[in-house]
Amino acid sequence: MTALQVAVVDAFGTSHRYVDAFAAVGCGVVHVRSTPELLPGVAAVDPARFSRTLVAGEDPDVLAERLALLQPRAVLPGRESGVELADALSERLGLPSSNGTALSAARRDKYLQIERLRAAGVPALRQVRTGDAAELRAWHTRLDGTAVVKPPRGALGHGVRFCDGPDDSAAALTALRGTRSAFGDRITEVVAQEYLVGAEYVVNTVSCEGVHTVTDVWSTDRVSANGVRDLVVAQVLLRHEDPVVDDLVRYGFQVLDALGVRFGAAHLEIKLTPDGPRLVEAGARPSGLPYHVADAIGEGQLEWAVDAYLRPRRFLARASVPYRRRVAAAWAALVSPVAGRLEGYRALDEVRSLESVREVSVLVRPGENITATTWDLEYPVVLSLRHPVEAVLRRDLNTVRYLDGAGMYEVSP
Repeated sequence: MTALQVAVVDAFGTSHRYVDAFAAVGCGVVHVRSTPELLPGVAAVDPARFSRTLVAGEDPDVLAERLALLQPRAVLPGRESGVELADALSERLGLPSSNGTALSAARRDKYLQIERLRAAGVPALRQVRTGDAAELRAWHTRLDGTAVVKPPRGALGHGVRFCDGPDDSAAALTALRGTRSAFGDRITEVVAQEYLVGAEYVVNTVSCEGVHTVTDVWSTDRVSANGVRDLVVAQVLLRHEDPVVDDLVRYGFQVLDALGVRFGAAHLEIKLTPDGPRLVEAGARPSGLPYHVADAIGEGQLEWAVDAYLRPRRFLARASVPYRRRVAAAWAALVSPVAGRLEGYRALDEVRSLESVREVSVLVRPGENITATTWDLEYPVVLSLRHPVEAVLRRDLNTVRYLDGAGMYEVSP
């Protein structure tokens, strides 16, 4: 077992690569699972990759005692489901890199984080949290515009509804109440927020001792499809010198300070509205999408997090240096408009042949059931694109949208 260790809570998906990032500096990773059973939509990871695996039980103090025996230098979350447990464990162990538990709920709950921004004087959207249809109707009537209704502790776009009127919001509440979120939590209330008009961006950061650095910023492409307004279909890596980045970063750092993020990775979804930047939601964990920033920038959140937790001097010495985009990069997803048994993709070979397409991940294969895409875990195919010339990449993204659609999918009922 490696003497130098950190613990990652729920090191699934993208955060599984923390193992490689920490191994590069001779550090092992203890995997702490927040639940005995895998959460919905989570693929298992190889336990042999970790120096040890611990599974949370009913008593967090017992888990903290077991983890303390392994003497981790830090405890950090790998995904949304691990944020609060990582905070609790790092605080119990008295680790200097802990964000503490005082604002844990606000870093996890979509309603509380907006209220925390408002209390800190950071511009924030209008919202309400309720399980009462009459209260929701009354709030939406006062809003006099479109509302977004979603689970308070959701993720991946699951359960998000766009509601043009009070009756739509009440219907969304009825549809969601009693169901389970993307992480298996039973939904008893919803958060209704004003629909922000403007372009949406992703700002990914890492913090050390309260000093923040931006690792990558992305613009978001959306479509209206399958009854979902603003379904994410692509994100494009921006140059740090892009004119919008300074405003996004300045606002994003205010958000991090308000939420008490002093250490570790964060993922901020921000809209640039006519009134300025406004937070859509924040996650105090690494971005979960396949950005492949190593090729485009050279390092990303995982590598910066290693410095934040193990080499703070190195982090602080270069935190103010802007990232440099070496090549244009993007990810994109196909959006199925049909449901049934998938027989095949009619134009996927054309997609593969596009000049900037580097990787094609087929998530729904011929012979399997396909559904109309309404959230992140229903994408049938995900693409990674990179090219030295951004215009070529943009052209290929437009071509993907042209090829995608009902004609792409051969299905039987």
